[in-house]
Parts: sequence; structure tokens; C-alpha cells
Amino acid sequence: MKKTAAFISAILLLAACEKSVHIPIPYDGDKIVVNSLMQPDSVLYIRVTRSQPPGATSFPAIRDAGVTVKAGDLEVPLQWQEIGGKGYFVSTQPVSAALRYTIQVAADGLDTVRAADTLPRRPVLADPFAQVQGNRVKFTLKDVRGKDFYRFRLYAGEMNAAGRIVPVKRLRYRFDPSYNNSFTDLITNNYLESTLIPDERFDGHNIAVVMQTERVSQPGDFLVLEVTGLTWHSWQYLKTLELQNANEGNLLVEQNRVHTNVAGGYGIFGGVNAAHLNIEIK
Repeated sequence: MKKTAAFISAILLLAACEKSVHIPIPYDGDKIVVNSLMQPDSVLYIRVTRSQPPGATSFPAIRDAGVTVKAGDLEVPLQWQEIGGKGYFVSTQPVSAALRYTIQVAADGLDTVRAADTLPRRPVLADPFAQVQGNRVKFTLKDVRGKDFYRFRLYAGEMNAAGRIVPVKRLRYRFDPSYNNSFTDLITNNYLESTLIPDERFDGHNIAVVMQTERVSQPGDFLVLEVTGLTWHSWQYLKTLELQNANEGNLLVEQNRVHTNVAGGYGIFGGVNAAHLNIEIK
């Protein structure tokens, strides 16, 4: 009991302390950072920056970097574009699901970096269901045998001028504990905007998934379900990034490194493949 009281007192003391705590974090020097999540039927958007010491808030783009991307054995043409105030190397042709993509980036004074990945399978979704004045969204995920990784997100949607339903706002949800036997380790009272799940418990099976939303659905509402297939590298990157963000500022937890598949540098060059399911509330 005394040990518990002492521990609680220590926690309260830390919380009340306003003095800045400087924790030395090793820095390996400036390196090339590559960030690109490639998806099928879309051009590649590649952000190339220079790493900075811990605590930095800006990361300068390397506009004159030598960037070489290959789809299989064929080089992919790239062009520089300014998008939203940031610079990207953008491919002139969309990504193909059948090919392995590699990237090499060189810049003066920095080590040349390399990375490679493919595209994962697109998730197969079916049987959407949601009721007026209800807060449950049900659908079927048809998992193909073999290792798969998924990211789940749910959006409020609206119909645009072309008559298409488009996502406009990300919604918070949780998996309903009454229905999701395959997700028992992920059941939580907290509502989340995104969930990362491997198929270890349902590999090769069709499963019914039930989400519980914070608010009830109204007549005429539209929902857009997004389930994204991830490669192992993109899964590890998003999972470790999620863990780092959750632990940020917690002095009692050892800060983890975010996964990278960029040899000699940092960042991610990974494949994603998103499937969408429109749900009209009736």
C-alpha cells in the first residue's frame, strides 16, 4: 500500500511540475526522408525532405534530388509539382497493381537511399446495412486466404453535383462487442477515427463487422465505409506511427521509432489499396 501511495505521489508531482524536461535523443545526422503511399490507378506523389534533429518543426524539401522510380524494369517519368504549398515528385502515369516498385533518391552531401514495395490486395466488401435512428453500421468483409492487413475508417458522405456520394468528414466509431468475436482484443469504450487490424483471427473467412457510431443516423444521411489493404511495410509504418502519437509527451513510456523501409534514410515507400462502400440511410 505504501509503495502504491508513493508511486501515485510521484505521478502527481510530475503532473504538477512546470519545469521543462530535456531528454537527450540520439541523432544520426541529416538523412534523406522519403514519404509515399502508392495506390493503384493513381499517380505517385513522392515527398522528399531532409531530416532534422529532434524538436524540429520544419523539414526542408530537397527539390534538386535525383529521384529514380522503376515499375518492374521500366523507369517511371517524374515531374516536380507544388501542391498545397509543398513540393512533390509526381509520376506521369498511374501505379499498376501487377508490378513491384523501387525508388532510389540521391542528393548532394547525403547518403543515397533505396526502398521497394508492391501493392496489396484490395479488400472485398459487401452487404452494407444501417438504419434510421440507429447507430450501428454492418457489412461483410470477405478475406482471401493469405496474410492481409487492414485499416478501417468511416466517413459522413454527401452527394455531389455529378450524383456521386463522396466522403466529407471522418466519423468516430468503435467495434460493437456484441457482434465482433474476431476483434475481441480491439474492443474498447473509446470511439476512434481509424483502426488497424491484421487478419490473423479470420484468415480466409467471410466475417460480419459491426461498427457503433457516436451519433444516430438520420433519414437521407450517407455513410462511406473505407477499408484499406496494407502491405507489411505500410502496416508497420502506420502502426508504429499510431503508437508514437499515442505516447507523445508521456515521460514514463520509452519513445519508439517509426518503422521505415527506406534503406539509408527515413520514411515510407509503401503500398495501399482502398475499397469503399456507400451506405444510404433509409
